[in-house]
Amino acid sequence: MMEILNKLRFFLTHPIVKYYLSHPVVLFKNRAIILFLWFKKAVNRDPNFDDKIYSDIPIDIVIPAIDKDCEVLPYVIDSIREKIKHPIGEIVIISPKSKVIINLCKTKKCRFVDENTVLPITKKDINYTVAGADRSGWLFQQLLKWSGNKYVKNDYFLVADADTIFCRPQAFIYDNKVILPVNSQLCHTPYFTAYRKLLGKSIVPLLNFTSHRSLFQKSKLIRLKKSIERQSKTKWYKAIINSIDIKEGSSVSDYETYGQFVYSNYSREFMLEHWFNKSLKRGDLADIESLIKENSKIFKSLSLHSYNE
Repeated sequence: MMEILNKLRFFLTHPIVKYYLSHPVVLFKNRAIILFLWFKKAVNRDPNFDDKIYSDIPIDIVIPAIDKDCEVLPYVIDSIREKIKHPIGEIVIISPKSKVIINLCKTKKCRFVDENTVLPITKKDINYTVAGADRSGWLFQQLLKWSGNKYVKNDYFLVADADTIFCRPQAFIYDNKVILPVNSQLCHTPYFTAYRKLLGKSIVPLLNFTSHRSLFQKSKLIRLKKSIERQSKTKWYKAIINSIDIKEGSSVSDYETYGQFVYSNYSREFMLEHWFNKSLKRGDLADIESLIKENSKIFKSLSLHSYNE
């Protein structure tokens, strides 16, 4: 009984839960939007559940990766080429200088970029440890995603996580609008604290854009980084590092910050979709082909996170 009470106490005192309990209208709106996006699928109005979905707008792909992603990454690359229904220019893999990843890039005809050549800083220049866990690599990977515009030719590029496999046909531009995937989980409020620090504006935590993939537009990403530099009076990557909460293991988000910025400033150019992502264990990779077939009618992507083990 005491264990149950302790878990309940932890739940009720969690900052995210406390926020929504004190802002019931925001919670109601959040759930209403999620239900509406589910309803779109139920009535066949979600374009990415149409097997014939296609966009003629060319895009490039940017995937930051490390060695532990190598067992999943080949499937990620194959799923992008098979399932993403855009003309695909180049797939850019940004990683540490690793023979395994370099050879994988050669085999899969991807472009390799050494992560230590991307920014004036490297992972070693970031000090971000929470409760004994080193989070510097996690944060550095976000900075690499935001640097993708330096390595692609097309104005649009899809940033994808190296452990997320696309399991059905989908496009990220439809009816002249860019699709923003919405996570059904409640918003992680520290991300919105970071947004206020970076851009000097408060955003109500109504939508969660942390979705393991997102289509970035170079011109808008550059505007976002310049806006951060104007607000912070320093380089955008330094501002992001300075925005972290050293007591919070996940205090700033690449997908969230970009999504909130573009949806706040250019909402008419975007449309919302439920992300329909399923989280799996890394060990499920042995059955990945059958899992893709089994889940393709319900989910858009499968994430095989190493931490699920």
